[in-house]
Amino acid sequence: MIGVFFRAGLKLFQRVNFHEKETALLTSNFCFRYVIFLVKVISFIIKELKTRMKSSNAIFTITASLSLFAFFTTASIYGANYQATVIKLEPSFYYELNETETDDGAMDTMGNAPKAGVFNGDYGVGGPEVGGEGPLTVFSADDFEGIPVPGLGGTDNLAHYSNNSGHVTLGDGNLYGSSSITVAFFFKAGPAQGGDRLFTNNLSDATKSFQVNVANDGLVLAVDPSQTGLNAERTLFMEDNSGPDRRLIQTDSGWFHVVASTFGSSGRERAQNFKLWINGVDRTDNLQPNVTGWGIDTGLAKIGGRKADPANSTTHSGAQDEVAIWLDRVLTDEEATSLWEAAITEKKIPLVIEDVQLHLGEASNAVTVTWNSRRGRVYGVYSTTNLQNDEWEELDDGIESEGESTSFTDEGIPLTDKKKFYKVMEVE
Repeated sequence: MIGVFFRAGLKLFQRVNFHEKETALLTSNFCFRYVIFLVKVISFIIKELKTRMKSSNAIFTITASLSLFAFFTTASIYGANYQATVIKLEPSFYYELNETETDDGAMDTMGNAPKAGVFNGDYGVGGPEVGGEGPLTVFSADDFEGIPVPGLGGTDNLAHYSNNSGHVTLGDGNLYGSSSITVAFFFKAGPAQGGDRLFTNNLSDATKSFQVNVANDGLVLAVDPSQTGLNAERTLFMEDNSGPDRRLIQTDSGWFHVVASTFGSSGRERAQNFKLWINGVDRTDNLQPNVTGWGIDTGLAKIGGRKADPANSTTHSGAQDEVAIWLDRVLTDEEATSLWEAAITEKKIPLVIEDVQLHLGEASNAVTVTWNSRRGRVYGVYSTTNLQNDEWEELDDGIESEGESTSFTDEGIPLTDKKKFYKVMEVE
């Protein structure tokens, strides 16, 4: 019986015709997934045989499960290149800031945060916002239109807008501090009120404190709130070091990509070891000491603000997106560059059915289909019992994404159905 199942499956592989806009996943990877699926089914069959041999309908049920399996075709989708690259680099925390509501907080994609970040402020029209448009381009001195960053997912990617009146409280600053640290993110420029915080862990310990600020002179990196100048901070100057680079506080500049890091055993050493990439360019040589001190408050790590009052002057006037934090790690030049390359590169990510589960029943059977998905998208699942006539039954075309993975269960499958095939399409 198992041999018949394999032969039937291989025969069907040879007889399938696909639409132009669909991608037949007849690659080595697909075949590998298919074989794994067959092995899972066979293992399940053996288990069922052991438990049902005494049942009067055991032979019929097992025969149906041998024939009932899933085959699929899909279309290709775009996006998530940057996010996938960040995750591959295994940050300690990663806040994509794709939330459209504040109730459940800001989620850490890596799952390491003890709880979700809290949106602090009166969110809504005229105040801070969640679910705002993410960066489509970033600043370019050579092109008024900016540099496209399609790898973030286009209009699917969302961002957090502080708008001078709201920020994200992540939690105890000690959980977000280490002597070696890297922070990467996008931010939308806006005028500074003296010292807007893009990221701060609000720690006083100069061996663990880390702040990325925008001030009257532009971007500032700081590590010792009790000191100023050479021992505590660096301000980003122009490429020729002629003066502060204030383009990062000009609204017309739009979005910037930042990767900032440091390491060392003292505040002075850590201030000397800053590394900074702006929009894929190593700007470390343009970091110059200044004379301003950068204080802390609350002891809580934050994105887009510093104090408990979300309307305080230290709250950022612009927006933030894709905040990733690496503790006890300084990204290499190659790793920092890979983030930028991922941002500017649109990569096709195939829509793939990742798992198929058979549920045997006394009166009917069911199949659960699981596929990789994208936030904010809607999917349709279709089935057929005959691939030759190309007539697919719509099971549901309004399945909202559940995040990175989405499932649908086809229930009430007659026991007389000997085989069934599924496909998943992104509807909108």
